[in-house]
Amino acid sequence: MHPQVDGANVHLAARQKGLCPLCGQDLIDGAGYEPDSVREWANWFQATSRTIHRHHLVYQSRGGSDHASNLVLIHAECHQQHHAADRHRNPKKVKNAQPSRPA
Repeated sequence: MHPQVDGANVHLAARQKGLCPLCGQDLIDGAGYEPDSVREWANWFQATSRTIHRHHLVYQSRGGSDHASNLVLIHAECHQQHHAADRHRNPKKVKNAQPSRPA
């Protein structure tokens, strides 16, 4: 099994429709489709040629949790650029991603 294939990542990828919320591109280069089942999502991850990172919408240093509602999957390159922008006080916003409040 690919190291990035786990239940949490599969759930996040499905929730995001397989797209990086920072750049809007497929998380997995050339995927271009939405798998129909959890098994297909797992296979989709195994085909990855890009490294994918989990990103906290509310940073842990600011009290953010590791709960799925506070996480998105993004490309490693997008993640680096996002945090580099943080250091310059102009981080790129994560599109269509708001941490949901636990019920």
